Amino acid sequence: MESLNVTVETEPRRAVAHLRGEIDLATAELLKTSLDTMIEGPSVSALELDLSQVSFIDCSGLRVLLAVKRSLQRRGGTLSLAHLSPSAERLLTAAGLDDHLVECARGRGPLAPA
Repeated sequence: MESLNVTVETEPRRAVAHLRGEIDLATAELLKTSLDTMIEGPSVSALELDLSQVSFIDCSGLRVLLAVKRSLQRRGGTLSLAHLSPSAERLLTAAGLDDHLVECARGRGPLAPA
Protein backbone atom coordinates (compact mmCIF):
# COMPACT_ATOMS: atom_id res chain seq x y z
CA MET A 1 0.00 0.00 0.00
CA GLU A 2 1.29 3.42 -0.99
CA SER A 3 0.80 6.30 1.43
CA LEU A 4 -0.74 9.64 0.53
CA ASN A 5 1.30 12.81 0.24
CA VAL A 6 -0.35 16.24 0.00
CA THR A 7 1.64 19.32 -0.98
CA VAL A 8 0.04 22.74 -1.26
CA GLU A 9 0.64 25.90 -3.21
CA THR A 10 -1.27 28.93 -1.98
CA GLU A 11 -2.10 32.26 -3.53
CA PRO A 12 -4.51 34.89 -2.31
CA ARG A 13 -7.98 33.26 -2.14
CA ARG A 14 -6.76 30.15 -4.01
CA ALA A 15 -4.91 26.95 -3.17
CA VAL A 16 -3.66 24.08 -5.30
CA ALA A 17 -3.16 20.73 -3.59
CA HIS A 18 -0.99 18.17 -5.34
CA LEU A 19 -1.96 14.66 -4.25
CA ARG A 20 0.41 11.72 -4.65
CA GLY A 21 -0.26 8.12 -3.73
CA GLU A 22 -3.39 6.18 -2.81
CA ILE A 23 -6.66 7.62 -1.56
CA ASP A 24 -8.53 4.85 0.19
CA LEU A 25 -10.01 3.95 3.56
CA ALA A 26 -6.57 4.13 5.17
CA THR A 27 -5.73 7.61 3.85
CA ALA A 28 -9.12 9.32 3.36
CA GLU A 29 -9.15 10.87 6.83
CA LEU A 30 -5.67 12.34 6.27
CA LEU A 31 -6.90 13.86 3.01
CA LYS A 32 -10.04 15.27 4.62
CA THR A 33 -8.08 16.78 7.48
CA SER A 34 -5.53 18.32 5.10
CA LEU A 35 -8.17 19.82 2.81
CA ASP A 36 -10.39 21.03 5.67
CA THR A 37 -7.39 22.80 7.20
CA MET A 38 -6.73 24.57 3.89
CA ILE A 39 -10.29 25.81 3.46
CA GLU A 40 -11.21 26.57 7.09
CA GLY A 41 -10.45 30.26 6.98
CA PRO A 42 -11.93 32.83 4.64
CA SER A 43 -8.63 33.14 2.78
CA VAL A 44 -9.26 30.23 0.37
CA SER A 45 -12.38 30.30 -1.78
CA ALA A 46 -11.03 28.28 -4.70
CA LEU A 47 -9.37 24.92 -4.23
CA GLU A 48 -7.86 22.96 -7.09
CA LEU A 49 -6.75 19.36 -6.67
CA ASP A 50 -4.07 17.98 -8.95
CA LEU A 51 -4.77 14.25 -9.20
CA SER A 52 -2.08 13.39 -11.75
CA GLN A 53 -0.06 11.37 -9.22
CA VAL A 54 -2.97 9.53 -7.59
CA SER A 55 -2.25 5.86 -8.19
CA PHE A 56 -5.53 4.63 -6.66
CA ILE A 57 -8.75 6.16 -5.37
CA ASP A 58 -11.84 4.42 -4.02
CA CYS A 59 -15.24 5.49 -2.71
CA SER A 60 -13.66 6.68 0.57
CA GLY A 61 -11.72 9.27 -1.41
CA LEU A 62 -14.78 10.15 -3.45
CA ARG A 63 -16.74 10.86 -0.26
CA VAL A 64 -13.99 13.25 0.88
CA LEU A 65 -14.03 15.09 -2.46
CA LEU A 66 -17.80 15.50 -2.34
CA ALA A 67 -17.74 16.69 1.29
CA VAL A 68 -15.04 19.28 0.56
CA LYS A 69 -16.93 20.49 -2.52
CA ARG A 70 -20.13 20.93 -0.46
CA SER A 71 -18.25 22.74 2.28
CA LEU A 72 -16.70 25.17 -0.21
CA GLN A 73 -20.00 25.72 -2.05
CA ARG A 74 -21.78 26.63 1.21
CA ARG A 75 -19.29 29.50 1.53
CA GLY A 76 -19.47 30.50 -2.13
CA GLY A 77 -16.22 28.74 -3.04
CA THR A 78 -15.30 26.20 -5.68
CA LEU A 79 -13.50 22.88 -5.91
CA SER A 80 -11.86 21.89 -9.18
CA LEU A 81 -10.14 18.65 -10.08
CA ALA A 82 -7.38 18.73 -12.65
CA HIS A 83 -4.86 16.43 -14.24
CA LEU A 84 -6.86 13.28 -13.52
CA SER A 85 -4.87 10.08 -13.26
CA PRO A 86 -6.40 7.09 -15.07
CA SER A 87 -7.53 5.67 -11.71
CA ALA A 88 -9.28 8.91 -10.70
CA GLU A 89 -10.89 9.31 -14.10
CA ARG A 90 -12.22 5.72 -14.05
CA LEU A 91 -13.79 6.14 -10.60
CA LEU A 92 -15.39 9.50 -11.38
CA THR A 93 -16.77 8.21 -14.66
CA ALA A 94 -18.07 4.98 -13.11
CA ALA A 95 -19.77 6.97 -10.34
CA GLY A 96 -21.26 9.39 -12.86
CA LEU A 97 -19.54 12.31 -11.16
CA ASP A 98 -16.99 13.24 -13.79
CA ASP A 99 -19.01 16.25 -14.98
CA HIS A 100 -20.11 17.12 -11.43
CA LEU A 101 -16.64 17.26 -9.90
CA VAL A 102 -14.32 18.03 -12.80
CA GLU A 103 -14.66 21.74 -13.37
CA CYS A 104 -11.27 22.24 -14.94
CA ALA A 105 -11.00 21.53 -18.62
CA ARG A 106 -10.34 17.82 -18.00
CA GLY A 107 -6.91 18.96 -18.82
CA ARG A 108 -3.68 17.32 -18.28
CA GLY A 109 -2.01 20.60 -19.18
CA PRO A 110 -1.01 23.47 -16.87
CA LEU A 111 -3.19 24.36 -13.93
CA ALA A 112 -5.77 26.97 -14.77
CA PRO A 113 -5.11 30.41 -13.25
CA ALA A 114 -7.57 31.73 -10.69
